[in-house]
Amino acid sequence: MSRSTDRGNVMRFSRIAAGLVAAAITGGGLVVTAGTGPASATAVLDRPGCRYRVVRVQTRLNIRAAPRGRVVDKLYPGDRTWGSCKAFGTWRRVHGTHVGRRGFAFGHYLKKIGRR
Repeated sequence: MSRSTDRGNVMRFSRIAAGLVAAAITGGGLVVTAGTGPASATAVLDRPGCRYRVVRVQTRLNIRAAPRGRVVDKLYPGDRTWGSCKAFGTWRRVHGTHVGRRGFAFGHYLKKIGRR
């Protein structure tokens, strides 16, 4: 193999790796924190929050990017999820179960079942 072919493979690999990193960051799949050790990962998981159960829903509950925003995920009747205990008007910030994205759900359809 010549040097130009090796250089081309390295450049191609670099472009693919950069594209994957960009996709992970924009898709929310990569979280970068100040401390990258196990202690900081535990701190993120131990953040206080509330657990909710989906009630009064016949088909599905949409999870939106912002209150009254575009739909990014969904919850189904009886699903359990977690999120912030803080209310944003009549909306709650929760995690969807279909795709796993965070967003806002209308509080009327969520019953608080405990703290996280």
